[in-house]
Amino acid sequence: MKPGLLFISHACAALENRKKLQALAAHFDLLCVTSTIEQRLVLGQPSSDFDNDSDAPRRNYRLIRLPRHGQTGTTFRYAGLAAVMRSRRFDVILVENEPWAVVCWQTRCWKALLQRGALFGEFTWENVERPGWKGVVLAPIYRAMTATTDFIIAGNQAAARLVQKHGARSGAVLVAPQFGVDLANHRPASSAERVALRQACGLPADAFIVGYCGRLTEEKGLHELLHACELLQDVHLAILGSGRLESWLREQQQTRPWLHLLPPRPHFEIPGFLRCLDVFVLASKPVHKMALCWEEQFGHVLIEAMACGVTTLGSNSGAIPEVIGHDAAIFPHGDAQALAECILRAMSGTSMAQSQLERTRTHYTHDVVAAAWAGFIHQKLAA
Repeated sequence: MKPGLLFISHACAALENRKKLQALAAHFDLLCVTSTIEQRLVLGQPSSDFDNDSDAPRRNYRLIRLPRHGQTGTTFRYAGLAAVMRSRRFDVILVENEPWAVVCWQTRCWKALLQRGALFGEFTWENVERPGWKGVVLAPIYRAMTATTDFIIAGNQAAARLVQKHGARSGAVLVAPQFGVDLANHRPASSAERVALRQACGLPADAFIVGYCGRLTEEKGLHELLHACELLQDVHLAILGSGRLESWLREQQQTRPWLHLLPPRPHFEIPGFLRCLDVFVLASKPVHKMALCWEEQFGHVLIEAMACGVTTLGSNSGAIPEVIGHDAAIFPHGDAQALAECILRAMSGTSMAQSQLERTRTHYTHDVVAAAWAGFIHQKLAA
């Protein structure tokens, strides 16, 4: 009989992310609690494009949607979570969020009252210490978190070091991705497919195309990416997404015919864009300020691009180097000249695309990620 796992994840409201649940359910009798479908915009698109129940007939697990009370991703709690915990016995309870998130502490309290025999775990991707008074306030919260958690899954190496600094035993921490990638819709394009996909996106069929998709913000290194492509000449840059830099990019586009801005699209259409590209770049820069303290925590789009057979380059910010796993694909963050040199090497035929594709197949599919989580949790159950 498979162990009973209660998995609490607002990220699994997204249809694409629930593919991980299908893989986890091969190892557990799985019940997932996630958020009710909300009416809002996600990257400029209606949330219904990302979150719907079209996968319901294929689920091999149970999904319960609960309303969120709270304004942000770390301040919300789930109404009705106690009733779910009273409904049956679980062997493991696992919640995804930052260590200080209200839903983590809500889950921990109800577990102590209603599921005393269950193991309790958290997934965290938080990889930086906050400056000033925020760091002072969070330090005891981290210590309380590690003291009351049986195991931790850290989304990157820095997150693992952070929880260990605050008391977690190394044997109680697994470093593993939050989500994998679906190789059925993320796959390399043939030459004919690439031409057709470029035509559908309004991109030149024969150009060398560098691309980025995601949030259009300063910390994603878009100024450096634009400058690098300008230094190179003879390349086109395709950017897909939405965010604060959108108006600036449109201004730049007026004098740069090689710059192409594509509107945001649902997650299931992203592979079609990635498969158009010759090179994908994630040029993120760390930000250490009171208002925003952030370094790239994984960069899921990296493994999506790699799975599409596209040469993938990234800065040395946060978890990017450990995700890509290839020193030649890494450049110093904020350095447009170094980025241009990386792209130039890719243009001259020094392609890492095949080795990156194999890395994705080996480390980053949903099945591989789920197996890593399951093996670790089963070890804790057997201890």
